[in-house]
Amino acid sequence: MSGAPYPEDQWTRAEPTPQVLAQYIRGSEGAYNRTTFGVFERLLPADLRGRRVLDYGGGAGWMAVRCAELGAQVTLVDAATNALRLALMLAQTRGVTDRLETVRGGRVTPDLQRRRFDVVIAKDIVEHIPDDHRFLAELAACQDPGALLLLSSQNRRSLNYLLEGTYRRWWCGERDWCGWDPTHLRFYTPASLRRLLEGAGYRLKRWWGVYVIPYDILSWPLLLRKRIVLEGLHRFDLRFGRWFPFNRWGWNTIIAAERVRS
Repeated sequence: MSGAPYPEDQWTRAEPTPQVLAQYIRGSEGAYNRTTFGVFERLLPADLRGRRVLDYGGGAGWMAVRCAELGAQVTLVDAATNALRLALMLAQTRGVTDRLETVRGGRVTPDLQRRRFDVVIAKDIVEHIPDDHRFLAELAACQDPGALLLLSSQNRRSLNYLLEGTYRRWWCGERDWCGWDPTHLRFYTPASLRRLLEGAGYRLKRWWGVYVIPYDILSWPLLLRKRIVLEGLHRFDLRFGRWFPFNRWGWNTIIAAERVRS
């Protein structure tokens, strides 16, 4: 899927154990991830019972398992075998293994495209895909008009990019810097995401910005470069990240889009 592998000790590649699962849960419950997952959950349909959900590139399955807890029948696709095994461990602890199917792969296969999903989740994955237009077309093939796509990616128009991106690219000379994850291939802007989604047959319904205020960077001069997590700023994201212009300024842009044509 991506241009660079994750390190061997990263949870997507580590052998699944209770300790690795606990590490994954701690990371998912941290302020940034908790806020991002919380926004995704707010954008889901009010009632998922009996609905079919595809979580593409969902890693160890935090959102997939949450959708299963809400009553959906979920298919989780990821290229990392150990991540899928970890997802099954998580599902077992939550009592929803009967509602979670795992599929190993780096493509939206013809079999998946023949199915019909009421909701497709593509959280922080499109920036990993070499051919993003083809990827969106393949996701769209899994859905009928009226179905929902939830997609997120990092935002080149964010305040964090203005500060950290400028510093990394021009001061540090990292001209190919694509964010915090070395496997990323590109950044998007709100305009480029709109073109990508509309080109695949989606109509954008809602935008949400997360990490609108880049607290890590702003804390450096105040705390002698010690990084801190300001929970209050994540509450800001939950309260104001849905409204313009904050929904276009987040480091992470989350979009709810409706499939409008086949």
